[in-house]
Amino acid sequence: MAKAKKKGIHAVPDERNLKDPNRKVPAKPRLPSIRIIDNIDIPISELSQIQRCELIAEISESILEDPEAAIITSRSDGGDEEEGGKSSSKSKMNTLLDLANPMKNSYDQTTTRLAILSLLAIFQDIIPSYRIRLPTAAEMSVQVAKDTKKVWDYEKALLASYQRYLKLLDNLWESGCGKQTKKKDAALSEISVTAILCLCELLKSATHFNFRSNILSIIVKQTSHRTCEEVSDSCCGAISHVFKEDKQGDVALEAARSIAKMIKERYEKGASASMSIRPAVVRTFLSLPLRVHEDEAQAAKLAEQAKAKMKKKDRNELDDVDEEMKEGDATVDKIVLAKSQADTLHAVTLTYFRIIKGTNITTDDDRTNTKQKKKVHHATTLLAPALEGLAKFSHLINFDTVHDVLTVLKGLMKNVETMPLDASLNCVLTAFQTLQGPGRELQIDQKEYVSPLYSQLPRLVSERNDSTNTELALKCLYFAFIKRKEYSNVRVAAFAKQLSTVAMHAPSYTSAPLLAFLQQLLHRYPSAAQLLENEEDVVTQGTYTPNAEDPEYTNPFATSAWELGVLKFHINPEVAHHARGAGAKRMLQLPAEDPTKILAEMVRNSRELHIAHRISKKKHPLATKGKANKTDKRRRIQARFITPRTSQE
Repeated sequence: MAKAKKKGIHAVPDERNLKDPNRKVPAKPRLPSIRIIDNIDIPISELSQIQRCELIAEISESILEDPEAAIITSRSDGGDEEEGGKSSSKSKMNTLLDLANPMKNSYDQTTTRLAILSLLAIFQDIIPSYRIRLPTAAEMSVQVAKDTKKVWDYEKALLASYQRYLKLLDNLWESGCGKQTKKKDAALSEISVTAILCLCELLKSATHFNFRSNILSIIVKQTSHRTCEEVSDSCCGAISHVFKEDKQGDVALEAARSIAKMIKERYEKGASASMSIRPAVVRTFLSLPLRVHEDEAQAAKLAEQAKAKMKKKDRNELDDVDEEMKEGDATVDKIVLAKSQADTLHAVTLTYFRIIKGTNITTDDDRTNTKQKKKVHHATTLLAPALEGLAKFSHLINFDTVHDVLTVLKGLMKNVETMPLDASLNCVLTAFQTLQGPGRELQIDQKEYVSPLYSQLPRLVSERNDSTNTELALKCLYFAFIKRKEYSNVRVAAFAKQLSTVAMHAPSYTSAPLLAFLQQLLHRYPSAAQLLENEEDVVTQGTYTPNAEDPEYTNPFATSAWELGVLKFHINPEVAHHARGAGAKRMLQLPAEDPTKILAEMVRNSRELHIAHRISKKKHPLATKGKANKTDKRRRIQARFITPRTSQE
């Protein structure tokens, strides 16, 4: 059967097989397989685009298999001719770098992008976990082992190739839109974007390696790119990644100083230059894991100075070797970390003060001009992340800086209505955290910071509200009434009435956490429960004035929290549940009913268009489930249908 099928198969395509069925059809001749990498010395301009792509793939695979053989050449890599006049063959790494250069691949964009991305993956894989230090001339003159000489040659060739790759990426970016002129902004090429994205990835993966400062300087300049948001977001994301992953603190310090220097230079040039700074640049400081207080850092500096003096006395030849060994050690030096974090905190705090003081200058001027209004609006957009960062790191500043912080915040409180909602809430939050942190010893009345919070709560309804503003408002309320003791019953009652009013008109994801905090407030301050009584039973004078600037003059006991009675019938069961709880003065079940946790759950439900509700199923009185027991018959409600009796005439 197999032979018959085989003969039949050969009989179909060729008619000559009908005469001679035993004759075999000759197979088509195959061309010999030629690897492009074998002809690596062929000029790149003579290769087609497909051949270039295949060559990139084969070279990349060969470099990853044996990096030393692919990078080191027997002759000089700097040119095509040596002193003796003999031509030198290029290494595979240099060939791949030539393929990435547009001037050598006939300006083929596809080849350039594929080559620089391949080089990125290669360098991320072969870069060592230590910083390369090239041997000095004195060390090179000493006879060393063959393996040591081989390692030196490999590290030198690797560093030269890496430097050439970085220069290529920088040139590709500058040729695209590096100078950020109006003409070049419009003609942003794909190659330039790819080049800057490769630099961002190198900064993330090779922060410990050589030329880190060069990469960092390029990326910091492009964090506020004018037109391409992808470039700006990628650069800010790379710096945030460095802030989070740096264990020793020296790289984060260098990056923070670079950003602070850039912001300082633009503010010194004027308001027009400062407008080019994006809020995401200032928000990158929030990724810093600062944990060292300035006083602790000062003690660490003194300990380091004492340690340095001891080293000078007992210094020997092995000290240099020990310092080099520490660079490759994975352990963290606590003294160096404390010093780096203290210097980083100093640079970040100065940047925040510069932004805040710049905002004060612009908001005090006349804002009738449209250009001036635009400048004020941009200044306030930078103010929000600056205040957010100052609130995060306020507990780390020393006592001498507290007075300056509070003075600046008081100036901002005067213009709290003109600022965005997130900036005003962050201003109040920063003041509370500063007073309850390093400024705890200051005898300052916090009424100046509580009153602006009262006027900002209605803006959760009147302006565009999101979960961030609600979270900030909850934090401010927590610091104002839960973490500290409020001794004014009128002020507490005014805030309780304001919360119920805002919850009446706000979205569900804002109303539910505010009502949950109202429960917490009424439980902590029982005197405010007078708002739950009927207005006819309350004996007071005057009327309720909710628009007063100071909550002390609102006269809240002249009214009642009637909004809770309406919110009991809210369509959202979570809002109705907390409205009933506030009306019944029920205590919150923490941490399950924490306001911030309720906010996160409500925001998720609103994004997913989900409303949790109970389905009540009522059985028909005559419905039976098969054969019922006698006990079921007794428990079952008996239904009788009475027919009207006809009257007799």
